[in-house]
Amino acid sequence: MIRTHRHRLVIAADRIPPSDADDGHGHVDAALAALRPFAATQAATWVAAEPGDPQQASAAAHAAALLRSLGHGRQGCFPDGWFDTYLAANQQVATAVADTAVDSGTLWVHGHQLQLLPGIMRQLRPDLSSVMQLHTTFPPAESLVRLPEHRALLSGLLGADVIALPHRRAADNLLDLAGRVNGLPVRDGQIAVGSRRVRVMAYPLPADTAGIGRLARSALVRARAREIRDALRVAGPVLLSVADWDPGEAVEQRLNAFERFLAEHHPAPATVALLHVACGEPQTAAEAEIRERVDRLIAKINGTYADVGQPLVHYLRATPDRRELAALYLACDGLLATPANHGTAAHAHEFIAAHGRAPMVVSELTCDSGELPGAVVVNPHDTAAFAAAIARVAGVSEPVPEAQTAAAAPAPGAWARRLLAVVHARAAAVPPRPRRQASVPGHTRPAGHPAPHEHARKIDAQ
Repeated sequence: MIRTHRHRLVIAADRIPPSDADDGHGHVDAALAALRPFAATQAATWVAAEPGDPQQASAAAHAAALLRSLGHGRQGCFPDGWFDTYLAANQQVATAVADTAVDSGTLWVHGHQLQLLPGIMRQLRPDLSSVMQLHTTFPPAESLVRLPEHRALLSGLLGADVIALPHRRAADNLLDLAGRVNGLPVRDGQIAVGSRRVRVMAYPLPADTAGIGRLARSALVRARAREIRDALRVAGPVLLSVADWDPGEAVEQRLNAFERFLAEHHPAPATVALLHVACGEPQTAAEAEIRERVDRLIAKINGTYADVGQPLVHYLRATPDRRELAALYLACDGLLATPANHGTAAHAHEFIAAHGRAPMVVSELTCDSGELPGAVVVNPHDTAAFAAAIARVAGVSEPVPEAQTAAAAPAPGAWARRLLAVVHARAAAVPPRPRRQASVPGHTRPAGHPAPHEHARKIDAQ
């Protein structure tokens, strides 16, 4: 019988990151890829679901997108049967983890697509210590309780020993859901679940600023940045906007503010421009509607203010890898990083890592006042103030402010070491949990779905 090689640390994610962080697409891919050297030192392996049925894969990703949208105050339409599909994806990963982790090992779960996994593993492999880490916000209780399955989702999360969330507000939302709505004892950032105490902490996934800084110094990236800048044919400042289709990114607010800036200041088309990079594809009906409105708004702005061959808004539907993103940072003079919901400011920190200091507009709903000194801080819903901020960073109002970071962010490896130290400290404080063999708990698998162990995929850290 072939014995499966087992690992002390299993990282279960909604994706397996590229082996080279520079091949990553987006902040999360890059940050996870940057953890690979650390994972290798921990004898770790990566596990992700890879359903054999493309429709099941699409449905699971759609469910995760809808759960993320709840955190941004959007109530999506959850289709019939979504939870069974979502559960099946979590069960597939659970079986792979159970077959892969050593006795008394550690499980690190990442992403909304696997919110049920800690609870499943608590029953299947109670000997494992675990951390649940979400990189996007957790919804207010009033939003989540609209889902009939909200108790199952909470139970899944509370299977972990530690839950790491991107900011204090998200942590407070989870504590409120557990305490006020579900009646669990909550004290000092901990939730009592029977004899256990689950620690909830605000601990955002850091941006890979060191990686962006290294790329920005690369000769190839700098040459690509010059190509982009030459293609834009703009003598004055070019402002960059990078976002996906999540409603919380507030792309329409950026465009409305830029349109008002143009109406108030009447710059010549070749003297200022906005480059908007729209990453990925819409995952929900609400995101698809946003894309349609953004398309129309950009066409309206260019139709009103542009000259032939010289748009005011340059629009790319693309998902750049890290090399291309670094080139885009270098090709532009300023940044609009203004999500409407509190969260991370990865693009802002990366832009500064590429430039050193740079003009920037950030959202007061996203950044603390001292996080990016020198940045112009606005409420993205205040179109007049936003337009005035754009005028400042575009040089219409002198002097042009330049932002910098208040302190160096932790490297991904140091960040991960601290998080795992919290998990291991909690595990050492309680008696060891015996391993027992059990079937994967949960609903009966829908007819036609593959067995939980089928199509699970793992890759050792290199």
